[in-house]
Amino acid sequence: MRLDQFLVQRGVATSREHAKSLILKGQIGLGLRPSLQITDKLATQLQTLKPQPKRFVGRAGEKLWGFLEQHPLDCQNKVVLDVGSSTGGFAQVLLEKGAGRVVCVDVGQGQLAKELRENPKIELHESCDIRAFQPSQIYDLLVCDVSFISLRLLLATLAPLSSQLLLLFKPQFEVGLRVKRNKKGVVLDQAAINQSLQEFLTLAQNLGLKVCCVCESALKGKAGNVEIFILLERG
Repeated sequence: MRLDQFLVQRGVATSREHAKSLILKGQIGLGLRPSLQITDKLATQLQTLKPQPKRFVGRAGEKLWGFLEQHPLDCQNKVVLDVGSSTGGFAQVLLEKGAGRVVCVDVGQGQLAKELRENPKIELHESCDIRAFQPSQIYDLLVCDVSFISLRLLLATLAPLSSQLLLLFKPQFEVGLRVKRNKKGVVLDQAAINQSLQEFLTLAQNLGLKVCCVCESALKGKAGNVEIFILLERG
């Protein structure tokens, strides 16, 4: 087993990317590398490493936190619409960043973490497709992290709901089923990714939205797919 895999298994790192970062910064030990094969002796030495407490209720929280560290958005006292809220990773980060209220919408049911479900600043709409959602207002910010559907099918619905939209673009749901992937479902055709991204950005512009930022998430999807944050604003 590789060192980076070992650290994830032990809970010292949240992902192989996180493990690689810890190793290269020398936080695990000097002179180590991510691909180092674990020996019994090294495994014994590493047993003293303590698992890191999970900061967020889902991996989405890590992704959004990483983006906001590099591209800060003013969330203070904002009312935010969270589309595809799932366990609440995005919502948790938004509240930490000062959001006044987060309206969570998800087609699933029973996914939102208990601590968020009980938070009075959370308004939850479960078993609700955003295309059938009845908004009570225009929101200060809209964030969206959905799976198994193309953002192109949702953008016309999302665009009128806020003047500022932060979307997580997932190529595996955008490029079509015929595009080459590995056994884990990771898209291998970079040209197809680039084309689908450009088509989406063109669609956004045709809907009157300005493309303010396109930034790859520091944390990949679970299978290893690249995911891309897109910040759009209405002029």
